[in-house]
Amino acid sequence: MHKLYKILLLGLAAGILNAIPMVFLSSAWQPVAATLLHWLALSIVIAYVRMPLESWATGMLIAVLTSLPMGILLHPDSISGVLQVLGFALVLGGLLGFTADRLVQTQP
Repeated sequence: MHKLYKILLLGLAAGILNAIPMVFLSSAWQPVAATLLHWLALSIVIAYVRMPLESWATGMLIAVLTSLPMGILLHPDSISGVLQVLGFALVLGGLLGFTADRLVQTQP
């Protein structure tokens, strides 16, 4: 399987994991779609960026930096909502960085 397809599948999995609580909380479809597209694009960025950090730390850093504006847009009145978005970014960004390095970069 081509590396880009693997990366997009990892991003789709991360987006689905992040969107599941949003669906159960009866969010509108626009924030759910934005979250899915955010993780799809973020998976490509995390997989191909090179930083002098471990792969999981790179994923966490990039995910937090890109999720902060999204959290502010999704939850303008609630700091706890922004912290929830940042928590998901830390966990899923680290997992995405780790799995992208192991499954995509080191595999043929």
